[in-house]
Amino acid sequence: MPSARPPLTKHRVVSEAITLADENGLSALSMRALARRLRVEAMSLYHHVAGKEALLDAMVDAVFAEMHLPVVGGDWRFELRARSMSGREVLLKHRWAVGLMDSRRTPGPESIKHHDAVLGCLLAHAFSLKSTGTAFALLDSHLYGHVLQEASLPFEGEADLAALGAELLGPEVRAAYPYFTRFATERALQPGYSFGDEFEVGLDLVLDAVERMRAPASEAGLRSDSAATRSRPASLEVSVPVLGVDGCAGGWVGAVLVPGAPRPRVVVAPTIAELVETVRTDVGVQVVGIDIPIGLPDSTRRQADVLARRALPGRASSVFTTLTRPAYLAATRAEADAVNRGLSGQGVGAHAFALRDKIVEVDTWVRGRPTVHVVEVHPEVSFTTMTGTALPGKRTAQGQAARLEALAGAGVARPSVLAGSGYSPDDVLDACAAAWSAHRCATGDAHSLPDPPEVFSDGIPAAILV
Repeated sequence: MPSARPPLTKHRVVSEAITLADENGLSALSMRALARRLRVEAMSLYHHVAGKEALLDAMVDAVFAEMHLPVVGGDWRFELRARSMSGREVLLKHRWAVGLMDSRRTPGPESIKHHDAVLGCLLAHAFSLKSTGTAFALLDSHLYGHVLQEASLPFEGEADLAALGAELLGPEVRAAYPYFTRFATERALQPGYSFGDEFEVGLDLVLDAVERMRAPASEAGLRSDSAATRSRPASLEVSVPVLGVDGCAGGWVGAVLVPGAPRPRVVVAPTIAELVETVRTDVGVQVVGIDIPIGLPDSTRRQADVLARRALPGRASSVFTTLTRPAYLAATRAEADAVNRGLSGQGVGAHAFALRDKIVEVDTWVRGRPTVHVVEVHPEVSFTTMTGTALPGKRTAQGQAARLEALAGAGVARPSVLAGSGYSPDDVLDACAAAWSAHRCATGDAHSLPDPPEVFSDGIPAAILV
């Protein structure tokens, strides 16, 4: 005996219409085609939707309901970042919806609720009405524009892109268009490149720009926790031996500060354990400051990352979101992405996953209880605390000169070397900034982001010391 057909409801009509559009595109959607799919008469649909336009309104409303709904009163940057990240994921699943999201004359309740939440996140955090409108437009332009371009790319996967590149880059194109050729061969056609990875990088740049439109805390009557608003600390007098550490191509590079030494000594080793033991053979360092997340969350974001971004107006994109512990245990980025989304709702960017091995290495070492005090630092926050302002990009000559000047002003002389096999000047300068924060921790002058630190199931205090 055939099973009973489920009753026709508005939810079923809209869900089936979305599935039809997902599979065959919006051009395939008609009331008759939908009725055939539902095995009902077309006139039956009109008991639930007034017509195709009303059906499209309901479909768009259902898509908005799938996106992250920003929490008004929460950290505005985190909430709007999560909204854009989930929006990209949802719209790539429902590609037909990209051009419809803000085009409906009769938006549904989910659409209005979504827009209200985005506006609330901005207006509740010292954005003016004018800057709120600009920020909303900028965020939507990035989201919808990127998804539209991503969904329209004429290739799928690296192999297809490589074949397209070989087809396009003939001798005539190479001769006539050198910049196009260089970008294609040295960037777009390199293994591991994905246009989709540009979304998160661009989003952080957009959020940095939005941050600059926010009214100063003093004007808004708000308390500011950014490092830039605190008084600049006094010049350092090295009174205890400490080690600052940064990851590098060769493994790890350390800057050692020792009382009486004229400048930081630079040490390199393939593993964090070897680096620390090498230094401790002749220097009794009291604190090791490492530029790597320490204390991994189980299913949430870390407040340390949120507060570090807040301390870096204009440079917040230099702080990546720490993944959950289960995500770092995944073997591939795709697996880590699935795990992390399931636990925290956050996707896994290429940069965040690229640091997986170093994060796991430090986590394993710290959980082995080394006989030295180990703290997490963030060099960009350290430099901003030293100078009261964000510095130019660390890989530029201007940025490196500014960092050397900042260190000198903070009492840290130019290091013994700036580059060598497996490490570059930005690695060494970051290690020096880490050593500066480590010394402040050793003398009780550092402040903690957050204070007190969070503690997850691993029992390790999770905070950035600066």
